[in-house]
Amino acid sequence: MDYTTPDAVLDGLVNAGVKKSGLGAQDLLVRGALSGAILGVATTLAFTAALQTKIGLVGALVFPVGFVMIVLLGLELVTGNFAVVPLAFLERRVSLPAVGRNWTLVFIG
Repeated sequence: MDYTTPDAVLDGLVNAGVKKSGLGAQDLLVRGALSGAILGVATTLAFTAALQTKIGLVGALVFPVGFVMIVLLGLELVTGNFAVVPLAFLERRVSLPAVGRNWTLVFIG
């Protein structure tokens, strides 16, 4: 059975943090805004589906579609950046101002 070691997972997360912190301001703002919009639409659809059908499970099945779309489109959620970019900082691969810049731009977007 194939598996990924914890060290390999950490290396992948650190590399993702370095890549995310290196994105330009326009990319971060647009990706942050689009991910927020998609998540808002997914939330609205989930509530609508749950209320119209009176079955909460329907809303619970609809909502994750928004997250899937965000991942497949390569967009930026601030929560993902809060988790990944500091790992790159702790490994001394990015600077603290780069972390702050990334968080600020994605949060504004």
